Amino acid sequence: MPPTRIERWRSPLILVTLGALLFALLSGSVLLFFGMPRARREYWVLVHWLAAMAALVPYALYQWRHWQRVREHARLTHYRVGLHAFIIICGTVLTGLPLVLPLEAGTRAYTIVDLAHIFFGFVFVLLVSAHLTLVAVLTVTRAAGGDEVRQARAAVRRLLIGATLVALAGLVAAITGS
Repeated sequence: MPPTRIERWRSPLILVTLGALLFALLSGSVLLFFGMPRARREYWVLVHWLAAMAALVPYALYQWRHWQRVREHARLTHYRVGLHAFIIICGTVLTGLPLVLPLEAGTRAYTIVDLAHIFFGFVFVLLVSAHLTLVAVLTVTRAAGGDEVRQARAAVRRLLIGATLVALAGLVAAITGS
């Protein structure tokens, strides 16, 4: 029997995926907002890149399984927002790869690609946040009432807290390693 809406919020795969994506956001924000010496910056670029690439594995697996289940409902707003988030993360990856491979920092091309990467990254965060909010509201409002509503709220809350703790643990490890 397929998992219920509430059980899907408890999936270890979504916990790992959201935690890794949140860590990628935090490590990318460190690069964007904090000035640092070249060696430390290179360390953070590597941490951000490795975390983002590692996040893509569970994200791709989750998206494949998720799409198989919801594709016939793709016209519904919350699924369309999620689909747009997927398209935007593709842009994030495509603009992130040249930043660590062929482009030389400080060039005009690097700056343009870097700005596009930042744009795609933050738009992805906004779209995923909107998608999760819409799905969470639907999960809670479609609950049968009483105990099921409490379970739905608790599942959503546990996922968000768990993903945050996964991301913060990664950030602490990265900071202490630098």
